[in-house]
Amino acid sequence: MKIPFRMAILAATVGLLVITAGSLIAYAVVQSHRTIAVLKQTYLAAVAEAAAGEVARLPRRAEDLLLAHRALAEANRLTIEQPVTLGRQFAGANRIDADLVVINVSDPRRRGGVPREYRVTANGALVPFTRTPPVTAVYDPRPRAWYRQAVATPERIVWLPPYRFSEGVMGVTAALAVRGGPARSVRGVLTADFSLVGIDRFLRTLRVRERGVVLLFTTDGELLAGPPGPGREAVRRAVPDWSMARDSPDRLAPRPSETMVDGAAYDVVARPVNPDTSLNWTVVVSVPEDDFLGVVYAQRRTAMLIALAGVLLAAGVGILLSTGMANSLGTVTGELDRLARFVLGTTLGARSRMKEIAQLQEAVGRMTASLRSFTRYAPEDIVREVVVSGREAMLSGENREVSLLFSDLRGFTGLAERRRPEEVVAILNDHFDLLSGLVVEHGGYVVDFLGDSLFAVFGAPRVATDHAEQAVTCAIEMQRARQTQNERHRDRGWPPLEIGVGVNTGVAVVGNMGSHLRIKYGVVGHSVNLAARIESFTVAGQVLVSDATRQAVGARLGLEGPLEVEGKGVGPRIRVWLVRRLEGPVPLELPSPTGSLAALHTPLRAEMRVLQGKQIGAENHSVQIVRLGATGAEIRTRVDVPTLGSMQLTLGWPDGGSRRLGGRVIGRAGEGTADRTLLVRFEGLDWETRARLESLVADPSAVAASRSTS
Repeated sequence: MKIPFRMAILAATVGLLVITAGSLIAYAVVQSHRTIAVLKQTYLAAVAEAAAGEVARLPRRAEDLLLAHRALAEANRLTIEQPVTLGRQFAGANRIDADLVVINVSDPRRRGGVPREYRVTANGALVPFTRTPPVTAVYDPRPRAWYRQAVATPERIVWLPPYRFSEGVMGVTAALAVRGGPARSVRGVLTADFSLVGIDRFLRTLRVRERGVVLLFTTDGELLAGPPGPGREAVRRAVPDWSMARDSPDRLAPRPSETMVDGAAYDVVARPVNPDTSLNWTVVVSVPEDDFLGVVYAQRRTAMLIALAGVLLAAGVGILLSTGMANSLGTVTGELDRLARFVLGTTLGARSRMKEIAQLQEAVGRMTASLRSFTRYAPEDIVREVVVSGREAMLSGENREVSLLFSDLRGFTGLAERRRPEEVVAILNDHFDLLSGLVVEHGGYVVDFLGDSLFAVFGAPRVATDHAEQAVTCAIEMQRARQTQNERHRDRGWPPLEIGVGVNTGVAVVGNMGSHLRIKYGVVGHSVNLAARIESFTVAGQVLVSDATRQAVGARLGLEGPLEVEGKGVGPRIRVWLVRRLEGPVPLELPSPTGSLAALHTPLRAEMRVLQGKQIGAENHSVQIVRLGATGAEIRTRVDVPTLGSMQLTLGWPDGGSRRLGGRVIGRAGEGTADRTLLVRFEGLDWETRARLESLVADPSAVAASRSTS
């Protein structure tokens, strides 16, 4: 086996450097990983202790409150309503909202034990309060679990697991017995109730870095409260891995763990709340690893990138030196290898100082330029396949779903008759250069130029799953670019050009077509004919798409329609849609074909003749123009002209003379009435005619009665 000279130089100068630097980087990565593990354990332990301390404030305040109230009650200083004392009734306070506190009192000797309710006023007075619906159920706390457990153990505070309150909400209760008399017998029970909703609201106020959350569990693994989200999902996945405590088989022994949620690593740690009491709560903290180690990881990545950059820099220097040494030997072989793979570069690089090699470089350069020119006559993918495979191009074809686009200039035939041939060619080449660039930019291929029309396909020769979206995007960009290019036409003294664009999606035959003497890449089929027919219905400035294209693009396509039309040679009526916008990262909006129309103070009178097929009607119909712009108008008439129907308006100028304006109807109103309102888009107007129409709008006093001419 022969070793290339460049490879030998690279192995000697760069290989050892890469091995050495790689070993150092690997050692640094391992050591940093160990350091990070120690930092993480220390940080998580501190976070868990702090979170447990914060959560412990909630039950601690409740216990302090219960102890204080028991002292008041046992000193006979706690009463609810005179002269009834605490020993003969049961009372509870409920804060309904920030400004409403309601006290309910249940006395077995009054109203059969049905609670009475009082609203606490701002000055502390009690005012009778009635709910809607009123409370009618008897309330006796003595059979309840919290009462029985508190009476059974009067020397300490009892915490009950979650249960459903009488109000219907879930919560937990802390209960403490009140004793009195010489025998220190139990007189009643004080409670502090916490709804899980309130606890959840409290936990949301605890912030652990940016995205960490604090959740509350019972010691047997039941979730009490906590905000939803990825952090809660991480805890849910960690709970099954917790083991049972050795000293209490019914309690879980949480251990630090790491889980993945939506591709992000979450660390989960837990600590008990008030372990010296009967409160069986466990605080669980879930925090994304990036929240507290993101900076460390970023610094490690930066260090690795700097080291890697140093290695790459050293390798680049070595490659540069070896390339310079081997350049005179490898230039020609490199150029021929790229040419064989159809990688057509723009330059051949530095010329060799050797005469024979320089001659070969020139020959390769001429061959490259010839192949690049050939790609303008045939699809580049087809040319590449022929060159890379080394086989002769054959006639072949296949059925493939593609999107077809037809674009046609409006009024160009009349324009060409009034211009010099070389100017017509220059205008047409400029137009096709603009449109062809947009087709290639959006992944399409220009199949053919048909007079002043362009035919392009998307999804062939190169397969594309989003060919319909590519075609619609290209069509919108064509209309927008055409308007921008018209402003340059004005500066060059060229007339404005207008196009209509039609798009259809369907199955077509694509491939190499023709004869053995001449082959071209073509697209044929019913879907091609349908695309051409759809384009023929377009008005200047419009983009029409078929129902198949609408379904292929989906809801991102903003449309108006549908409109059903009949096309020659394409079967039944065609359903087409007018494109207005395409939603995306950069939304594309298609301007209104008529542009801006201004209302006229005094309607203009004009004469209208309707086109029937290719013939213009002989009868003149009087119409009124109520809104007018440089490229369109809104007229009132008694004549029924269908949507997309063609017509001709004859409008008189204030200074004499008249002008025939060809146009098509793009909107209708007033169906079923004598007078109809038609929205008309003019086509084929030069700059002068547009300017005169704008002057009629700008100077209403100059409006004169229009006259028709034959």
